[in-house]
Amino acid sequence: MNKCVLDASIILTSLLESKKSVLDKINTYLFDIQKGSLKSFSVNFLKTEVANGLRFGLSDPEKATKFFNSFLSLPIKYEKLDTPLYEEAIYLAFKYKTTVYDTLYHVLAKAQNAMFLTCDEDYYKKAKSLGDIELIK
Repeated sequence: MNKCVLDASIILTSLLESKKSVLDKINTYLFDIQKGSLKSFSVNFLKTEVANGLRFGLSDPEKATKFFNSFLSLPIKYEKLDTPLYEEAIYLAFKYKTTVYDTLYHVLAKAQNAMFLTCDEDYYKKAKSLGDIELIK
């Protein structure tokens, strides 16, 4: 794998989680992204989802802001999604009974010939048959 799509669950887990096995795996990917051996992509609304997750995952606004700025330093390429990708995500969200938000990450991964990395076990269980997805737990 040389390309991946990250969702908010990966970022928030790396910032808020304390389970060492999960952190080690995520940090390996994040290290590869930082050094440039793994290219990362995501959807434009990732920043909003991460900010919201920090707002509800932490009680200290200064710490949340610090974590958010740390996240912003990651070299993630934010892709503008076109109408056909939205249409595909809507269709698949109905088919797999998932949210359009989660499905857009997955559709983007498939469009980029990338692996979708997620900690969202519920989404993974519903949509793993689409392929190009790795659950980190």
